Amino acid sequence: MLESVPAYVELAIYCYFGLVAAIGLSVHVRLWHQYRRTGYADDGAIESPTDDGTV
Repeated sequence: MLESVPAYVELAIYCYFGLVAAIGLSVHVRLWHQYRRTGYADDGAIESPTDDGTV
């Protein structure tokens, strides 16, 4: 069985996990915004400013 660790070590571990999650979220959001700014979909379609969404 694992021995318990001091509270400050446990806090440091949780802070590390939080930091890694924040960095991952930041990268995800930056990539998502970059994708949205380009206006390109995976199929190569481009939305024009006058496109009203009708087919």
